Amino acid sequence: MTTLVRDAIDTEFLDAARDTLLAGDVRGGAARLRTVLRALRTGLPKDAWGAIAEQVRRHPVHELLLESPFTLRAFAKPRGYSGDAEFMDLIYGDAQPDRALSPLGALLQDVEFEATCFQSIRSRRALLAREIDDVAAARPNAHVLSVACGFLREIEWSRAVNENRVSITAIDQDPYNVAGVRERYGDFDIQAIPLSIRDLVRRSPWVGEIDLVYAGNLYDYLHEDIARLLTTVLFRTLRPGGRMLLSNFTPAAEDAAFMEAAMDWQLVYRSDSELRSLTASIPTECVDRIDQFSDANGQVGYLRLVRR
Repeated sequence: MTTLVRDAIDTEFLDAARDTLLAGDVRGGAARLRTVLRALRTGLPKDAWGAIAEQVRRHPVHELLLESPFTLRAFAKPRGYSGDAEFMDLIYGDAQPDRALSPLGALLQDVEFEATCFQSIRSRRALLAREIDDVAAARPNAHVLSVACGFLREIEWSRAVNENRVSITAIDQDPYNVAGVRERYGDFDIQAIPLSIRDLVRRSPWVGEIDLVYAGNLYDYLHEDIARLLTTVLFRTLRPGGRMLLSNFTPAAEDAAFMEAAMDWQLVYRSDSELRSLTASIPTECVDRIDQFSDANGQVGYLRLVRR
């Protein structure tokens, strides 16, 4: 039996985390817990790691972790899934928790707000806004398609949107998100439509009509077959010279272990090569350029395709 497995079975690291949090060293206790969970996730087979993650959620330390509004919302899944639009607003700092926080909860909120993965989510919002502005500058009256739009918060940071120099079609399978976009951004040239990924693939609307299509918070939840099919469908929406931008958390994501164990937030992580492989069904003669890059933290990978 390895040291990692033995330590996990003994739950000593969880007992220590609980004691440290209760003693008031919230930053130190949270950092140590994340470090041990990261090592376990890296060192154990997938099934063994899954058992450890369940063990974390059964341990008394989990009740303490749920004092954080981030961990609580991800774990409770009030919209039926983790990473919902209101959760993104918390990560952006655009919303307050829907209940009063305990002193421990307030400290945990501060610690988690600074987490590397949350920094990358905020960076992604800024990047999407810049992508919209770049396309609008190159193409007057550009038409943008946002897939799995959530509350579409990136447009608040887009000069082109705020100057009404671009039209946006925003789709999401959650009617609550669509209603939120319509209510908040009714003064802009935005059409919000409730549409599932399944229906998007079946109907393939907007073929040849789009100057920019992007999916900022979707591919982390898609398995290989549907991700590959959707990538082909989205590419077909592009006009010549149009671009598609996809993002995906990478296997290097530092907070993956904590997200899976404490938040029960399961993502699909992709390397650069795995993300690029999703374009395999797109004819190479239709592609003018492929760009791949990561954010400053190396947590999120991006893939941009420009149609010939």
